[in-house]
Amino acid sequence: MNQILDWWQLVAGLGLFLFAMNQLEQSLKALAGKRFRQVLQHSTNKPIRSVMSGITATTILQSSSLVGLIVLAFVGAGIVPLVNAIGIIIGSNLGTTFTGWVVTTLGFKLNFSNFIYPLLGAGGIVYGLSSGRLKLYAQLLLGFALLLMGLDLMKTAVEELNSLVDFNQLVGHSLIVYLIAGALFTAVIQSSSATMMLTLAALNAEIIPLDAAAAIVIGADLGTTSTVFLGSLQGGVAKRRIAMAHVIFNFSVDIVAFMFLYPLISFIHWLELTDPLYSLVAFHSLFNLFGLIAFLPMISQFASLLEKWFPDKRESVNQYLKEVPEAVASVAIEALRMEAKQLYKMVAQLILRFLGEKYPPVGADKQVFFSDEIEHYLAIKSLEGEIIDYALKIKVAESPSNNGQQQLQAKQVDQLINQVRNSVYAAKAYKDIYQDFDNFEVKDNQHFSEYFEQIRRSAVSVNYQLLDMLDSTKSKSLLLEQLSLIANKLDSEHSNILKGIYTNKSKVNLSSAELSTLLNMLKEISSSFHSLTEAIKLM
Repeated sequence: MNQILDWWQLVAGLGLFLFAMNQLEQSLKALAGKRFRQVLQHSTNKPIRSVMSGITATTILQSSSLVGLIVLAFVGAGIVPLVNAIGIIIGSNLGTTFTGWVVTTLGFKLNFSNFIYPLLGAGGIVYGLSSGRLKLYAQLLLGFALLLMGLDLMKTAVEELNSLVDFNQLVGHSLIVYLIAGALFTAVIQSSSATMMLTLAALNAEIIPLDAAAAIVIGADLGTTSTVFLGSLQGGVAKRRIAMAHVIFNFSVDIVAFMFLYPLISFIHWLELTDPLYSLVAFHSLFNLFGLIAFLPMISQFASLLEKWFPDKRESVNQYLKEVPEAVASVAIEALRMEAKQLYKMVAQLILRFLGEKYPPVGADKQVFFSDEIEHYLAIKSLEGEIIDYALKIKVAESPSNNGQQQLQAKQVDQLINQVRNSVYAAKAYKDIYQDFDNFEVKDNQHFSEYFEQIRRSAVSVNYQLLDMLDSTKSKSLLLEQLSLIANKLDSEHSNILKGIYTNKSKVNLSSAELSTLLNMLKEISSSFHSLTEAIKLM
């Protein structure tokens, strides 16, 4: 019975540790906010600076996965080039080893168990009674306390299991077994930090020797690439390049580290780090540091190689312009009109996707799938450029007898360009809303969420109605009347929402930032609606 309870104590400690790591990650992400992303963006203009940014960011956030997601977003949006993104990724590998140093010092070498309950008490009380950034700091404190508690449970369980189970049976196994075990375990639980903590606990209890622990840590370093790799399978070319860079770097460094495992351990002993726990975390940091130093001079060549391996085979999004020569003006204008209509539908798809609706909506001519909203938006921008470039190349007849026809065709081209521009303006308005809300630091205000949901539902309804009008067989006058009715309804809904916000602001405890966010959303939705209706009228 005691043995069963000890195993459950180990599982409970692991679960608590993973939960605590998640809480730390979420609170640090919210506290860092938009400013952190801006700093990371502006500090990656050179490979060496990008590496240092990766190390610093991961050391602060304690999550290489989070840093990786931010990098993927930057690359997808074209903000950070591939070569600098690779620098951040390999830097984050070294930064994540900082966790081992902290936990070894605080969790094993210093007795912090007496501080767990005061930390939990203070963090829980402040978290329950506060709001805003203070609540996030309390969440950070709670996460740290729970991390120590989970670590303490794992450490105690492993120490007791040592007396219950004959671990001598493991002696003699090849180090490759430990490496594979570390890789598989990390791939399953999706946390190399948790694998490191369990390995430290086993090493502290003298269940496994240092060389076996080192092999497990190398395996964990390899297993951690599974998350990024799997997440990139449905992504764009940029994501696959980053994921493959992560896999190749870790695999290469880990294989070399495994081959030179004993020389590295001897080097650590030569540095007079005789304590096995510090030796293990030093081993983890050293082989990542050596790998970083080896890869740094080759980052540019590495990026070029990945671009060759994963070429951007994305075809032009346009459907109607490819086969129609610009010289035949009447046919070219018709192709232009159809392409402008297709772009509008892509914009409608993106807007509904931003609003959390099923994608793509019924009625789209072409079922084009994009891995995320940024890739979708960039495809719209690309198509806009193709359409405008094509429109400017259309050659209208220049003979005096066709002067009236020439003027009419020129007017049609101008209208279609304006239609396309209005469609893209509408998409940009929603992209700005989405980014504002994504960067909004505190989302736990129930009243804020209710107002947001009212605004979202109203916008969804309007955009579906506008999408349905594209293929309508009604007369122009009836369609204009329908547009007027939709506009009046939207104005009425926004007025009611504004009235509720202003009337109940003091009662529902909306902060200034929350109020500003809601007002900005209403403004951008109205702006987007105006652009969409102008595009429909021009059709």
